[in-house]
Amino acid sequence: MFATESSQHIRGKITFFSLLFLFISPAIFALNFNSEKGLLSISADQQKIYMGKSVMIDAILTPPNGNDVTDYIIIPFVNKRRWGAHEFCNNLGKASFMIPLPNIGNAEIKMIAIPKSDANWYGTDDVNLLKTGTVMPKFGIVSNELEIDVCWRNFAKKTTTESVFAMQWEPWFSPDFNWSTSQAVPLMGFYDCTNPSVLRQHVLWFMDMGIDCIIVDWSNHLWNAKHWSQRNADSNIILHMTQMMLEVLADMRDEGLPVPKVALMPGLSNGPPATMVALNEEFDWIYQNFLRNSRFKGLWQYWDNKPLIIVLDTGVMGTKEGTTESAFRVPFFKQTLTGKGATEEFLDEFRKQQISVDDEHFTVRWMSSQNQLTEHDKLGYWSWMDGSLNPIVTYRNEEAESVTVATAFFPEYGWKDPNAFGRRNGWTYLQSFATALEKRPSFIMLHQFQEYTGQSEGKGYGENKNIYVDSYSVEYSDDIEPVSLTSPGYRKDKGGWGFYYVNMTKALIDVYNGVFDDVTIMAVAQPELVKKDLLFSWTTIGPDASGYIVYIDNKLVAGNIKKTTYSFPLRKLSKGTHSIKVVAKGVSTRYELSKYHLDTPLNMPVPLIVEESFNVE
Repeated sequence: MFATESSQHIRGKITFFSLLFLFISPAIFALNFNSEKGLLSISADQQKIYMGKSVMIDAILTPPNGNDVTDYIIIPFVNKRRWGAHEFCNNLGKASFMIPLPNIGNAEIKMIAIPKSDANWYGTDDVNLLKTGTVMPKFGIVSNELEIDVCWRNFAKKTTTESVFAMQWEPWFSPDFNWSTSQAVPLMGFYDCTNPSVLRQHVLWFMDMGIDCIIVDWSNHLWNAKHWSQRNADSNIILHMTQMMLEVLADMRDEGLPVPKVALMPGLSNGPPATMVALNEEFDWIYQNFLRNSRFKGLWQYWDNKPLIIVLDTGVMGTKEGTTESAFRVPFFKQTLTGKGATEEFLDEFRKQQISVDDEHFTVRWMSSQNQLTEHDKLGYWSWMDGSLNPIVTYRNEEAESVTVATAFFPEYGWKDPNAFGRRNGWTYLQSFATALEKRPSFIMLHQFQEYTGQSEGKGYGENKNIYVDSYSVEYSDDIEPVSLTSPGYRKDKGGWGFYYVNMTKALIDVYNGVFDDVTIMAVAQPELVKKDLLFSWTTIGPDASGYIVYIDNKLVAGNIKKTTYSFPLRKLSKGTHSIKVVAKGVSTRYELSKYHLDTPLNMPVPLIVEESFNVE
């Protein structure tokens, strides 16, 4: 009956620069235009930025011989190497880019426009042309060149707080990763983790958010192995890319930057389980190759006086009290754990035969998932992600030790489960974070920075191949990394969330740490159809509002309501785009929660007003 498109009212709109560009563009097009070759003109909103920030670039294409502008893809390059999300022209030949620049010095930006292909959703037959680091080719309609000066910036050294905020981060983006099911396009473009510039930009964003620890996910790398030496080639690639991240962190530390610490997350069972012998051998390899390497000294997250290692173990092989039955409550756990034909009886017997974990060099914490069903938290297990708006807190010695909050989540039947919660314009993230704010555990995991991969259509888990996990669509995914607002994804989404979730994470961590006492964060979810009405919902973190004022299409419809929901008759709305604006009374904010750029907290609080658009079809 209706569809939604999110856009925050208080986030950046069209800049003066963009308007000026529109006026002067006809003159630009009059210069050096050859109708047989076409013209691609680009211009930036600034010529000087700080490292890790983004430059906004407008592009206008006039194709050769009157060809249709919508048949072209525009691909950016920085210093003659691929960098930045690819974009498609609108029907006026325009496209906009937000290009992050992590490296100090001169950044020379050029773009090319090439005819797009309908062979796949990302618009070209050669996906390698879209991957970061690819050398600029000598074909296509070539733009003018922009020079951007990227300057150093200082980061305040983070003060000690009562809780560690840890971001789950994936190192599995190898040069061979094909991005075929990505729900959105990262602002850097399709990257791999062997590119130091990619890793540096990630770390800069982590510092912007206030992240204390990076959890490096190795979880699916050791299935069915009796010994660490039996790991496959893909595991070695992950080890290599992890070492590259450690090198980048060490370089940035040497620059004087307050980089986050690191905790590794190997796996024992998230598929056919490995032996405890293999895990202990892996621990020794990590100790010998990473911990004893003085280059990485000071980069490790300590917990109980030793470097922390978190082991993903959905089959609860790490404790004799575990039962396979508890893991089998989750259908896709059962499918992956029995991938080699194992039975529940076999796995229970396998657990009994395992030796103890060797924790001489590490503090070991076990991790499962879907703890609202498995109840593995009662065995001391942390969680990768729970299928609940109130994520499960794990206690140790009667103290809250860990919780995992998420931008969105799925329960046991994946993203298409009716009890899954999508992003809902940040509503889910705030609701999930409320548990951390209430229980204040020592370790708070943020799920998760980037994944971009899931099951293609018809290839999900379960007997009917319809259980989709990991990443599904823009709405039904849990990534935080900034992505293009306009470039399409695998399931036909027309752009993603920009900087919204990075900025929301920064705001939530600041609220948690008491940086300001006059900040409330609010998110307004897209409406749900309930009978013949649209039901709007919103939620807040921080001091409570005394009431709310609601506008629809800028017309006052509720002057002072105490609830955080509002129903509006669908029959009163025509087909097309509409907006809801919610004003929170008696509270303020200092965070814009922009989609378009990294937020800097405002010097003074401002009224808390959030506007979202939605479509009626």
